[in-house]
Amino acid sequence: MHQAKILVVDDSRAIRISLARTLRTAGFEVFVACDGFEAVSKALEVEPDLVILDIQMPGMDGYDACNEILQQYGPLPFVFLTNNRASHLSALGDQLGAYLPKPADDETLIKTVRNLLLPVPTQSC
Repeated sequence: MHQAKILVVDDSRAIRISLARTLRTAGFEVFVACDGFEAVSKALEVEPDLVILDIQMPGMDGYDACNEILQQYGPLPFVFLTNNRASHLSALGDQLGAYLPKPADDETLIKTVRNLLLPVPTQSC
């Protein structure tokens, strides 16, 4: 069975470590990046199945990183995990995957990731 690859992007080392530990314990293969620039290059390198992305980061923020990854890599789900409580983030999350305010509890995070990684049912005649 394919072990799903998750790319965790956050400028906080403590958050990256915590998220990576939680996701690895749940059975995912986890890669980390500390900013938007590293996220784009890491996404192209490891070809993740899902990206967990902070919005507010120095240098390239989460919005720009998301756009770059989508342009260079193609469609994949994103979980926007951020302290920012702006109303548009919920709509952005619905469009591209999910939005969770920090701090997200482990159970909610894992449930959200698993739901986004479920295969889309195919229709046949």
